[in-house]
Amino acid sequence: MSAGDIDYGFTGYEPDLGGMTQAEVMGRGRIHQLIDDETVALMEGRVRKAGVLERLQAWRDEDAVAFSIGGRPSLISERAMITGMLLLAKEGSAMFMTNLRDIFMFRLSDASRALLNLEAPHSAFVGHIGEKARWYSNTTRAFQRMNDLMDPFPQERHRGKTYAEIQEILRTHDIQLEESRKQRLDEFSKLMLVMTFNEQSRPIRRASKKIDLSFDQTFVGTPTTKGYSRKNLARRVAEEAKVQEKKTLKPGPVDAFAGWHVSSGPRTDAAKGQVDLTTPDRKASTDEYRWGWEINIAVRVDSEEPGKHRFPALAVAATMSLPNVRVAEEAVSLMRSAKTLGLEPGVADADKQYFANSLPERLHHDAREEGFEASTDYRIDRLGPQGGDHGALYIEGGTYCPGTPESLQYATKELHGGLIDTETYRERIKSRKAFQLHVKEKADAKGRVVLRCPALGPSPTVTCPLRELLKTVTDKTRPGVESDDLPDFADKICSQHSVSFDTAKNIRQAQAFEYGTKEWDEFHTHARNSIESLNEQIKSGGTEDIESATRRRVRGFGAAQIIVTILLTNFNLRKIAAFISDKIKEEAKRQSNGEPVVRTVRRRDREFYNPYTDTYPPGVARPDKAKPPTTDETGGPPLRT
Repeated sequence: MSAGDIDYGFTGYEPDLGGMTQAEVMGRGRIHQLIDDETVALMEGRVRKAGVLERLQAWRDEDAVAFSIGGRPSLISERAMITGMLLLAKEGSAMFMTNLRDIFMFRLSDASRALLNLEAPHSAFVGHIGEKARWYSNTTRAFQRMNDLMDPFPQERHRGKTYAEIQEILRTHDIQLEESRKQRLDEFSKLMLVMTFNEQSRPIRRASKKIDLSFDQTFVGTPTTKGYSRKNLARRVAEEAKVQEKKTLKPGPVDAFAGWHVSSGPRTDAAKGQVDLTTPDRKASTDEYRWGWEINIAVRVDSEEPGKHRFPALAVAATMSLPNVRVAEEAVSLMRSAKTLGLEPGVADADKQYFANSLPERLHHDAREEGFEASTDYRIDRLGPQGGDHGALYIEGGTYCPGTPESLQYATKELHGGLIDTETYRERIKSRKAFQLHVKEKADAKGRVVLRCPALGPSPTVTCPLRELLKTVTDKTRPGVESDDLPDFADKICSQHSVSFDTAKNIRQAQAFEYGTKEWDEFHTHARNSIESLNEQIKSGGTEDIESATRRRVRGFGAAQIIVTILLTNFNLRKIAAFISDKIKEEAKRQSNGEPVVRTVRRRDREFYNPYTDTYPPGVARPDKAKPPTTDETGGPPLRT
């Protein structure tokens, strides 16, 4: 019998192991370390706290057919699966089904098996290969049963497809099923991340009564990297049809539902019903496009005391989506998920891909409806005056007097153009504040706010020739509207005591903090640094390594989001532990009144004489020692002993 024909399940065969042990052979070179019962119980308890098990059962009941003949009970439950995945994430192991199988087979004590309701595997060396195959199949099926409840894009993924097959998969895709399963996936992610948030102590959770967010997308690769573009899919199908011998066709993509992530260059944001036509440019570098998905993550930030580290920067909401598709809507989903933490909505910060680029009906209106105020940078073409109403000017989120000096109106453009420095810019922004219209009545339920001229009211901030007769306060010097800056036609804001403005007309520019001020800059910088830091920590090279698919080989959109959710859960738990550890260090320093910590001297150095080095403990005087004689009593050299 050749080595390739050896059957370890045949009891008559006794392999020669040489210097290898049976445990090493069964572990294929690894020695499986037992996971302590306390850690298993901790992870299992967190799974139950999250509430995902009840939701999985509800979804299973929802999908169940009216009549079923039943079957054998599952060997591995969802509770055991999610617990095992959390254990893998905690120790930094790859999310392979083989690693999960090894946990169930070799790394749990009898008590932990009983906790997870797992049967004991056959531990005999003879026949272990068949036993491992059985447990691997059961582990894989258990994961897929869970995945099938939430996968928005079910398809066969065992082999590469022809472009004609890809086209047929897209044609028969169930949009309604996609939407319902996508909601389930996002709820799974939400429940797991909310659980981690609640693992913090109440003082940390409530360090701020508001939940401020900073969100962004980051790339998640697919296990198979060959992609396609819907822009040229029809052409490729036509080219395939001309091939006579179909067996000669090269294998095509596996995942029909993924897309091209644009690493550099312009990005699109396809709305519902639109098709993403992004395709790699052959003239450009191949590194500019990668085939996969996007993970949308919101991190908790602090708008009240930015950068003070009052709480850990946790991923408080996450969803997954196709690249270049419904970017704005995914941001709204993040805000809705974050509201379930039980805190008041605060400020939502993002880069130019979001508030600065999206249509108000896709992002801004929903964000305001959810209670969040925007914070963002502006596109260069939206700096300076952007129209207005009733004679007033809309400038970078604020509503200003039509007589505002042009040097103040275009201050930001001049900064970007290099005409003024930052110090001059800040002074102009500060001066421009005086020309902003005053709020007389806050916005009502329909979004209408009553504003008045800054030269009117009990606390006017400017003087104006058109309002001289109404001036009642002369207690201090104020900036004035020059005659040359007065509008040719005095509209309502210049002729009435107050005017009602529709906030929806300026919602695209509105911000939580006045743009360009030190307050805006501090928060926006803190928020962007927080999300970029989180992305860097969880991407390639880190403990979670969500970007690379080399540590998660299960194919498909649903499987990827489930695994990434588990990794984000572990990331949050690590961040909480590190935050508490840092606080303990700070408290220890405070209690020592800021004095430097004295390094402890080892006991052997404190108390013992070292004959090898002939040294004594610090502070111990060296005793005088008599010099050895140079000769013996006979006058000869000393004896050797």
